[in-house]
Amino acid sequence: MKLYYLIIICILSSLKLLSQEKKVVYLNEFNQEISENEFKEGRTGKGILDLYFENDSIVKGLLVRKKSIGKLNENKFNKLKMSLSIENKINDGLIVIIYYPGKDRCNDVKNYSTWNIFDKDYLKRLKRISNVSHHWIYKNDENLNYYYQNKIGWKKDKNQLIEKMFFKYHFPCASCVVLDTEGNFITYYSEFGKQTVWKMAKELKRI
Repeated sequence: MKLYYLIIICILSSLKLLSQEKKVVYLNEFNQEISENEFKEGRTGKGILDLYFENDSIVKGLLVRKKSIGKLNENKFNKLKMSLSIENKINDGLIVIIYYPGKDRCNDVKNYSTWNIFDKDYLKRLKRISNVSHHWIYKNDENLNYYYQNKIGWKKDKNQLIEKMFFKYHFPCASCVVLDTEGNFITYYSEFGKQTVWKMAKELKRI
């Protein structure tokens, strides 16, 4: 992961060079334009993720909160349950989705992952918190073989439904979302561990 942060520093350093050819725009978490200094200060804040986008004419730097809370309406929630083939099989439980967006600078590994989300106690402890319908979902399977593709049983995000609902940007590494039976949800973007999922599950159960 250290390599990933070094790359981010290089990206920031190169934005000035890119600005000689393209317009550079910095946006805060509310999608409002801010100064370069405000952007740099903002990305050092706790729980803030910095994302970068580029096209032929512009470079954008966007600040996003790593954690968000929301609620799906009944129609969207039913579509999600149908997509996951769970329908009404989660009585008083939680839905947990681990989402792999595809190969990027963060997960460009060459060996089997040591990510603690694959530890044996992850699901055991999660199920002590609540009944759980757990799902491993991917957008692009490039490099997924290093994330125990055959053992875990990763499934394709059909028609990008989950991506459109929760992960409209490409968040590096992987992300997760936990939902209750009413459609309330908590998402966490980019790097996280098993402790993060446990904490989100406990928080939703309290709600």
